[in-house]
Amino acid sequence: MAKTTLRNSTELLFDTIFEAMHDKKAENILLLDLTKIKGANFDYFVIAHGNSTTQVNAIAEEVRRKVKTILRMNPAHAEGFQNAEWILLDYLDVVVHIFQYEIREHYQLENLWADAVITPIVEEISAKKPTAKKEPTTKEAIKKEIAKKERVKKIVKKETAKKKPVAKKTEKKPVKKTTKNNERKSTSTKSTAKSTPKSKSTKSAKKI
Repeated sequence: MAKTTLRNSTELLFDTIFEAMHDKKAENILLLDLTKIKGANFDYFVIAHGNSTTQVNAIAEEVRRKVKTILRMNPAHAEGFQNAEWILLDYLDVVVHIFQYEIREHYQLENLWADAVITPIVEEISAKKPTAKKEPTTKEAIKKEIAKKERVKKIVKKETAKKKPVAKKTEKKPVKKTTKNNERKSTSTKSTAKSTPKSKSTKSAKKI
């Protein structure tokens, strides 16, 4: 029972350290298991690096703060905060090493303990948090509303065009045009009718 509680507390310490490192963008985080190496004074190393003294300091401070807040633990020993090239935090069974990149490349601590079981922690701490949807700005919202209204107008126009009855074309009857020649003919017939004298037979008929 004591072993399980100790293991659970150690795993909780790992999770807290990894989370703090992740929050401050620590790079190439490795967990070195030294439990099977004879003569090792510690059970685990956690190694990571930053790209500046400011970042290294920030990572170490976040680890120290988070472990204290969550687990009520302070490091038994801490060093390296002055120049922030290699900061060490000693939590008894777990020792945290935070380097600047150049210093880590120079000492290559993970290669010195090549017999250790080395586990990269990048994937374990890089679980994607659900990203909050960005609310559109007022300009974007206005543009979207205008676009929606334009789309609705187009749809309404199409629908109304479909529903309107098509007017039937009425065929116009051809109108007879009176030509000038017809007019001349009619006038000529009238004039001839006036000018022709009455026949003699009609006169004789009257005398009888």
